[in-house]
Amino acid sequence: MKKACILILSLILPVLFMGCGRKEGGTAAGDASGPVAKKTLRIMVWGNIDSGVKYQQYFDEQFPEFAEKCTVEYLIGGGGDPECAEKMRLALAANESITDINQLNYTQLGEFTKADALQDLSDLIGPYKDDMLLGFRQMTEYDGKTRAVPASIKAKIWFYRKDIFDQAGLDPAHIKTIDDFIAAGKKLQTINPKYKMWTIGPSNPMYNYMLILSGTNASFADSNGNFNLTSNQNFRRVLEAFVKLRKSGVVSDISEWTPDWEKAFADEIYVSYPNATWLSNTMFLPTYAGEAQKGKWHTALWPSFIGENGGSEAGGDIYVVPVYSAEPDLAKEYMKLRFFNADGYFLQKNVGSPGVPMLKSWISDPRANEPDPYIGGNYMQTTIDAIDTFKLFPWDPAAALELNIVNSYFDAAANETMSIDDALKGAQADLQNQIGNPWDR
Repeated sequence: MKKACILILSLILPVLFMGCGRKEGGTAAGDASGPVAKKTLRIMVWGNIDSGVKYQQYFDEQFPEFAEKCTVEYLIGGGGDPECAEKMRLALAANESITDINQLNYTQLGEFTKADALQDLSDLIGPYKDDMLLGFRQMTEYDGKTRAVPASIKAKIWFYRKDIFDQAGLDPAHIKTIDDFIAAGKKLQTINPKYKMWTIGPSNPMYNYMLILSGTNASFADSNGNFNLTSNQNFRRVLEAFVKLRKSGVVSDISEWTPDWEKAFADEIYVSYPNATWLSNTMFLPTYAGEAQKGKWHTALWPSFIGENGGSEAGGDIYVVPVYSAEPDLAKEYMKLRFFNADGYFLQKNVGSPGVPMLKSWISDPRANEPDPYIGGNYMQTTIDAIDTFKLFPWDPAAALELNIVNSYFDAAANETMSIDDALKGAQADLQNQIGNPWDR
């Protein structure tokens, strides 16, 4: 999942971090003989801090009064969201304040909400909730408690090469099912046999399975804590779909997050890629495919592979304020400017993020409607359409562990090194043995 998180990092708009300190030459707060000490706001993120540091430069210019009293310090929690979450667990166990804002995936919100480890953000988010687009609003809560600010949304987006689809006489709007998808791939291969529609490698990030499952009624466990991978038919259907796609010949057998995978974009092997909004981030598709393909990639809504309707890729990444934050009020003030002020929000476009509007009232903002610098067509409208059918998988508090357990079994079934029956039975047995009742964790 580490790689999944790194990718996830792509869409992660400006990430923030700060530590507590003071201006050089300043004096302690309360000392009337000199200036008040400048505070530090610590923000822990995963992957790297480059986009966050660049964003902060724009933020400080936009909001000089906040910059005058506070320095934002970005800290790396690790390569992906699991490492950030683990650092939070250790800090909570040690009763140690290591950050003021933490980046997580929505998949981890249940765990920390149930543990009462997060500050209540109702006062920050409440005034804007009715104006928030559905997907963003869903990501602010877990079990009715408002504990998160959406940092980026990972709605389902199908990226495709319009020039090549046009050459084949294909319109993605008419590709509705898995059979349509495979037929389109075969037609494209009559133009060039190397063309592929997606990839299913020996190792697949769990998010590829969840992109489909999130649009169904599936859940790992019911409300009583009983795991249901063998009884909910959507788990079988998604594995059958992956086997069908792999055997069709229209997808590659390259594992994601490998050099060969990145190179396949540049070599124009991939002419279609069902994914999520994060793929459009500067560090992903534009970097992999290169300048020669600029403007040739367009977007559409996903076809339905197993009868699912909508969904998302883990919801998206979120910012939370841990109970151990030394500056909870300052953290909320910062996030209000960063996420709920249009001038602060759209600064993310300066560092390569798409800037999908969080509030309905921002949809008509010219900054929300600027053409994407790399993706052709009306990418923003496709994203807003995808948010209309945005759905969160019903994660329970043991989601992080569940995903790790299930992933290898799903990969074995997709690659037919294990039967689907055995994979589902094995995954369910391990879930029961290693977790027990996920709601009791």
